[in-house]
Amino acid sequence: MSKKASLALVITLFLSLAVTITPVSSGATVVKVNPALIEYHADATGQQFTINVTIVDVTNLYGFDLKFRWNTTYLNYVSRSVLVPRDTYADGVLWNPVIPIEDEVYANGTYWIAIASRYPAPSFNGSGTVFTMTFEVIYHPVQPEPDANITLELYSTDLSNPNAASIPHTNENGVVKLYALPAAPHDIAVSNVKASKTIVNQNYSVNVNVTLANQGDYAETYTITLYANTTSIAAQTSNLDASSIITIVFKWTTSGIAKGNYSLWAYVLPVPGETDTADNNFTDGWIKVTIVGDVNGDGKVNLIDVFAVALAYGSEPGYPTWNPNYDINNDGKINLIDYFTAALNYGKTDP
Repeated sequence: MSKKASLALVITLFLSLAVTITPVSSGATVVKVNPALIEYHADATGQQFTINVTIVDVTNLYGFDLKFRWNTTYLNYVSRSVLVPRDTYADGVLWNPVIPIEDEVYANGTYWIAIASRYPAPSFNGSGTVFTMTFEVIYHPVQPEPDANITLELYSTDLSNPNAASIPHTNENGVVKLYALPAAPHDIAVSNVKASKTIVNQNYSVNVNVTLANQGDYAETYTITLYANTTSIAAQTSNLDASSIITIVFKWTTSGIAKGNYSLWAYVLPVPGETDTADNNFTDGWIKVTIVGDVNGDGKVNLIDVFAVALAYGSEPGYPTWNPNYDINNDGKINLIDYFTAALNYGKTDP
């Protein structure tokens, strides 16, 4: 827990001392992931599933601080719903009024959530769901790779009562098991295409990560091409060992590219002897090319754009305020260059 979050939680709990603690008979308190086991025997690539994290049999709960993580090689975060307070969500936890302290998903596959009640809220007793989270399977192992046992891990959990005392509890993690698929003799696939931003200013660049998997039994020479709509951006020819995965980083510079929405997709040519070609292409979502300084994609540069860059100033990937769309020059940080670029183009609109 960060010093800021710890201090906020302690202050909140001390403010709650006027609350009457009403003991409730219960069993051992558990923070658990449900369902405990999710299994996929067939290819699950592209499939989504939802889990929930629940606090079970708790007495006098007044605040929690939970950290949760997953393996980003196999799973991609899609969305979450926080079920706090119980006044609003019938299956949730804590009672109003509450103070949100942390609620952030990070690119390294972690989620941090911390919330506390404050006076005159009563303490929470019983069981309830803290949050639900939806994932997408982005890679399914293929033999001779082993089965993937992916832990959905509650790696740091704190529960507090109104006296700011810790509530003893245990954790129960979840597991997603992907059974390795039988290998094809020759099979190469594009398993993911992901742009570093969804809005790019005209004449500036965006990084596009393309994940390529050799799902066959032999080393292959591949040729892969990245496209924006029907226009080829770049191509690469190289070698990939059997049962290997690589990420290729393409840099798309939008000089001379017309403003508008583009669909980014990659296609790898079938290798000799390949019969499974359905997975030789993969399409990302839309990316918008717009005028310089327009970081929210509305076709104009105004105070919204300038303030957005200013508020994210100094951030880098992994920071809570980081937004890649505000990194106009695509150098991995939001600094004066980005701010002045937006400010100097203030008032421009897309004709």
